[in-house]
Amino acid sequence: MRVGMAVLLLLLATVSGAEERLQIEVDRPGRAELRFAVQRFRSGPEIDAGFRETLYRQLVEGLEYSGLVRVIDPEAFLEPTETEDDHRSIIPCDNWRAVGADGLTEGSITSRRGRIRVRFRLWDVPRCQMQGDPGIFEAPIEQVGWLGRRIADELLLRFTGRQGVSATQVAFISDQNGSREVYLMEADGSGKTLVTSNKSINLFPSWTPDGKGLLYTSYRNGSPDLFFLSRGAKRSKTLVDRAQPKYRAVYSPKGDRIALVMAQGANTDIFLADRKGRKVRPVTSASSIDVSPAWSPDGAQLAFVSDRSGSPQIHIHDLKSGQTRRLTFRGNYNASPAWSPTGEWIVFSARTGTNFDLYLISPETGYTTPLVVHPRSDEEPSWSPDGRKVAFVSSRRGDKEIYTVDLDGANLRRLTPRFGNCTAPAWSPWLD
Repeated sequence: MRVGMAVLLLLLATVSGAEERLQIEVDRPGRAELRFAVQRFRSGPEIDAGFRETLYRQLVEGLEYSGLVRVIDPEAFLEPTETEDDHRSIIPCDNWRAVGADGLTEGSITSRRGRIRVRFRLWDVPRCQMQGDPGIFEAPIEQVGWLGRRIADELLLRFTGRQGVSATQVAFISDQNGSREVYLMEADGSGKTLVTSNKSINLFPSWTPDGKGLLYTSYRNGSPDLFFLSRGAKRSKTLVDRAQPKYRAVYSPKGDRIALVMAQGANTDIFLADRKGRKVRPVTSASSIDVSPAWSPDGAQLAFVSDRSGSPQIHIHDLKSGQTRRLTFRGNYNASPAWSPTGEWIVFSARTGTNFDLYLISPETGYTTPLVVHPRSDEEPSWSPDGRKVAFVSSRRGDKEIYTVDLDGANLRRLTPRFGNCTAPAWSPWLD
């Protein structure tokens, strides 16, 4: 069947033959590194020492996960390694400056009825000023790891103006149990959890903007259909009551609409529906295969892949004017666009030789620069909610595995070692 084969080729990016390598200028700014001193938070006898150490370690790892912060070894401190007073109005800034600290974090831990309460403060050491009011976070005691990472993300928000992402999650597909199921993991690759178990082919998980649910494609009923699963629920429900095959869907930034890929005669096109999958209307209707919709942060435009020019290229459709323009002109197979949360970049995969690499392109000017270039394939990118990192699929070690990388190409991290073939990463929004 023409539609099935063509969509499979386009969605899964099957590669054959040698193609011309995409040649793009490289221009990367250097990264600024912040140095933070983190004291172990003071606590009473009701707080287990191992619990306090776990909180500290997760806080440190959460800060360093950002790629922006290096935590100073406590053995270098001229001041105590544990917070003595997190209510004082001034700190000995000269001693913290002497160890090279840009920031100092101090705090205290208390517990009540199975919940923990952490009070923390962040100091701008060079200015000797506290950054904002004291922060207070609470969580069930079993969520101590998440709480440490959540505090780290808040500290980055206060110091840099953009919240960190160490307490977020990544949804993905893995075949490690024999069928392609949806999984969740923490942003650092820990805590992998099975989400679906229908023993079918499941594809393309996508988050709601509030992080309370997932959309995904499944062949559980024989043909591709869209399903929605609320966070914490055990059963999924179908979305979009149409008989045609439906291959993928993504929520708009406000969560009020869904862009979906659906078969229409001999073609596949992009459609819009309301948040419950109703009021379906076409966005594209060219005699071509149009797939992989990606919303702009303001919800006014959709990037997508179309072969209307003869080969898969990225196009942008303005939803108000109805006008569509072609964005990519270099290379003969460009796919999987993902619009950055800041709006300044679209990351996409481009076939170079017999493999794929990742590139950044400005949706306004078309300026293009490499993000990840490797002799093996790197594809299927997904942005972190702060726009500082990208998750992607790589076959550089044989199996398909999920990695993350910073926007400047640094801090490469492998998330799914020895977990089967893993594909379709979808980075969550911030989760609280």
